[in-house]
Amino acid sequence: MNNLNLDSTQYTPAISFNPDTGKFEISGISLPENVLDFYTPILNWLDEYEKSLIAQPINPTPSLQFSFRLCYYNSGSVRFLISMLQVIKRICDHAKVRVEWFYEKDDIHLYDNGKELEELTGLTFNFIELE
Repeated sequence: MNNLNLDSTQYTPAISFNPDTGKFEISGISLPENVLDFYTPILNWLDEYEKSLIAQPINPTPSLQFSFRLCYYNSGSVRFLISMLQVIKRICDHAKVRVEWFYEKDDIHLYDNGKELEELTGLTFNFIELE
């Protein structure tokens, strides 16, 4: 499966999904003008990745790291983050998954948002405080 790489813009986060290395990262600001247009191809890619894990199981079970390094996102983006996390939860059935949620030391709001997403999705997040 091909990598998914999108450069960040003033309003959209960078996306770096590499199934060969098992590293999947979303970083930056998420304020897309049209969240559906921005996130639908990303969700479709994740769905295809999940299907590829089911179709061709890897032995030993792959270890995957999903890193969320968002410094700001709007309410429209939250719905798609939840959808993305739901796919990641399904991927947990086929891989060892680590979810990392990065937040600035003084940004309690971003930390709390991560806690809410963790609770909503039932995933376990590793919270990483940045100085």
